[in-house]
Amino acid sequence: MTACVADEQERLLRGPRDDLERARRDPETWHALAFAADRTDEGRVIDRGYAARSAVLWALQYDHRPEDLPLLRFLLRQQITFYREVVPWGLASDLLLAGFLVAEQRQVEDLWLHWSAKSISFDTGLGYRIHHLLTGGVAAAVEAVRAAEHPDRDRILGDIASDSGSGSGPTRYTDTAVDEWLDEQRARFPATPADESLKDWAYHAARLGEREASRLFMTEWAAGEPRTGDVLNTLQFHLAQLGFLAEAVEVQREAVGISDASWPGERAGRLLTLARLQRRADDASGAWGTLEEATGHLPPDKQGMRQGLWRLFVKECFLLVPLAPDDGTARRWLAVSDQHLEGIPRLWMDGVLDAARAAAEQAGDPQALHRHRALRQAADAEYERETGRPPQRT
Repeated sequence: MTACVADEQERLLRGPRDDLERARRDPETWHALAFAADRTDEGRVIDRGYAARSAVLWALQYDHRPEDLPLLRFLLRQQITFYREVVPWGLASDLLLAGFLVAEQRQVEDLWLHWSAKSISFDTGLGYRIHHLLTGGVAAAVEAVRAAEHPDRDRILGDIASDSGSGSGPTRYTDTAVDEWLDEQRARFPATPADESLKDWAYHAARLGEREASRLFMTEWAAGEPRTGDVLNTLQFHLAQLGFLAEAVEVQREAVGISDASWPGERAGRLLTLARLQRRADDASGAWGTLEEATGHLPPDKQGMRQGLWRLFVKECFLLVPLAPDDGTARRWLAVSDQHLEGIPRLWMDGVLDAARAAAEQAGDPQALHRHRALRQAADAEYERETGRPPQRT
């Protein structure tokens, strides 16, 4: 580890540690850690308390005590609200860390709080483990749920017990298994900063809004790893999320260079990602050139298993039309995009026709607009046949 990285780590932790001590001294300051909904100019919901809450949770990872339980519960409740209001799908370490810190206190009564976290969405239902509910003891948890009048009582008992219903039968889990799970979580969320990987440091820094530090940690992590596709994908995605698009483009070029030509669609998929990054970096002409290269690597059958790749490819083509350097180029790109569109099934998926309509409007092509309206009607009919439901669009 370089001295620069070590200095950044020390600097980065100073603020969260101070914030934690302030929260311990004065619960009146907790309001600054609460979920606070706001909206961006684009209408997206954000949480103004997220960075401050993430800082305190991170400090608690390295220094949590029994007397911190009220604070830990408060923070988990705020994360649950954040996920319900802002995160429609997915599960990240921010919620899992908050859940682990409460679970490690091993209080039976917290099983209902954990159930609230687990039942947020399909993804949390899978990833937020039932073990969280059992750290106060499996038998005690079963007894507490059985005695409750909670509307999900039978469902929880069914998850814990090998039978469904009363929960009077043997359980699927043992206290030993729960202890082993807790040990796994302690390894995932180490109690000392030195045991954290630089990749995790990068994620912590990003949650705090420390873009430069996050980039430093992630690039240092990647420098110590083999330059595999997975490593390069992690690096470029993180750089792009931070807004370092030019660097993300260069990393993705490297990923394209190591593509496995024997795997159908891999090189095309990586070129598509490169084009998307170039578009976001305001290099429309470069992105179009990348898409032209990708056409030679797309699967020949638009109807087959890789039809989704074709849809995403042609959508990216249409998205570039409004960014063309001049009207003539826009019309040419629109015509090429329409050619690629022919024969692709399920055009009601992936927002393809929305991008096509916007491209035709920008290019001022009434004939293309007419074609896209007809395709929309056909796609709506196809959607209704396949799903049995009428299409719903905003």
